[in-house]
Amino acid sequence: MAKVVKRHPFQRDWRRDLLIAALISMLLAMALLLYTFGLTSDFIFRLFNAFVGIFILLAGTVFVIVPSVNWLFMRFSGKKPKKAAPATPRKNAQKHSE
Repeated sequence: MAKVVKRHPFQRDWRRDLLIAALISMLLAMALLLYTFGLTSDFIFRLFNAFVGIFILLAGTVFVIVPSVNWLFMRFSGKKPKKAAPATPRKNAQKHSE
């Protein structure tokens, strides 16, 4: 059986995460604009502006600020991230009756 290597949580596919952040931003911008203004003649322009603003705030917080604060805390506090103990191969302990 092949050994499965665990990756660090920050070593992920960023395209997928950005797509999820974009979808959340679009839904939030659409809900906010429809609730506030309804369907107006400049809805698309307002939607684009709201989407960009919310996306920049969300992505900046999730992908830049939170990892930076986490890194700074780990760096200056002297704490090391917990590492799993290396797996030792178990020997087959079968008793042979002779």
